[in-house]
Amino acid sequence: MRYGISILGDRVAPRCTCADAVLLVESRKGGVQQRNSVNLNHRSLVGLLDVLASNRVDTLVCGGISRSDKEFTRGRQIAVVDNVAGSVAEVVAAIGSGALQPGLGLSGQSADPEIVSADNLDLDRAGLSTPATADCLACQDHLCLRGKPCHLDDHERHQKPLEREVNDMLEAALDISLEDERTLCRLSELIYFCLEMRYQHLGLAYCIELQEPAEILTHVLRRFFVVSPVSCKIGGLAIDDPLSSVDTGPAVRGRRHAIACNPTGQAAALNRAGTEINVLVGLCMGADCIFARASHAPVSTLFVKDRSLANNPIGAVYSDYYLNEAVRAGAKR
Repeated sequence: MRYGISILGDRVAPRCTCADAVLLVESRKGGVQQRNSVNLNHRSLVGLLDVLASNRVDTLVCGGISRSDKEFTRGRQIAVVDNVAGSVAEVVAAIGSGALQPGLGLSGQSADPEIVSADNLDLDRAGLSTPATADCLACQDHLCLRGKPCHLDDHERHQKPLEREVNDMLEAALDISLEDERTLCRLSELIYFCLEMRYQHLGLAYCIELQEPAEILTHVLRRFFVVSPVSCKIGGLAIDDPLSSVDTGPAVRGRRHAIACNPTGQAAALNRAGTEINVLVGLCMGADCIFARASHAPVSTLFVKDRSLANNPIGAVYSDYYLNEAVRAGAKR
């Protein structure tokens, strides 16, 4: 049996079409007999399949692969073992031991079965059990979809009752999500949720780049609530201010009179205003984390800024181009 492993550096490529090379592994009785790699000149499925075919590969081992690409590969009489993660050494060892399977290295499955068994053995001898790791995508039972409670979190669920505010939020969320008579947009859901929670004062933490939609949104929300809109630049220091401790790159430092974002200041301003819920409108990645950590009130995201996808970031997971871009960005780190 001859395997072709799509690799990026010394690991399985996260996407098969992002591989730099294909590692050819021949498995015979007694283990792995032969290994050599072939560079990929074209990062495409066609280029990958040409290499596999010319080297008489029976099985492609890869990370992510789209359903259509998987079917096309199988149509070329090449089996696919996908969703594999790990180093080249780990995957080759799994092939040699017969442990190779889809999902290897993900969902808590180690690419080295000997390591897993040894760890479990030591825990069992100590009278301990392996801690359960939540991975709902790998769940085979799907009890929740059959109306039954998930057993993974039993001990957490019975430790203490829900706080009153959390319980009220869940009730309001269910009232909105289970509404059969209408399909609400996210903005309408926000309004219904805040009305049901009897919130009167909303905070709007917005990015200056989305000032126009933030202004329109504020006018709409003020029909129902008191709204305090706060820009990301509030209280921010100039980039070139000697008091600023933010270390920026040369491209940012070259912008004279630029004001740094201040998500902590945004949260502080809304905390002082006494808002009951804060709504995020396009805060930058990372700035939203800082704001949520500093906010006294619950935080909900309404608009997300995405400069490439017209503020629709979910589009990236349905685009080979943007998935490959994300994989290449991660590989550079």
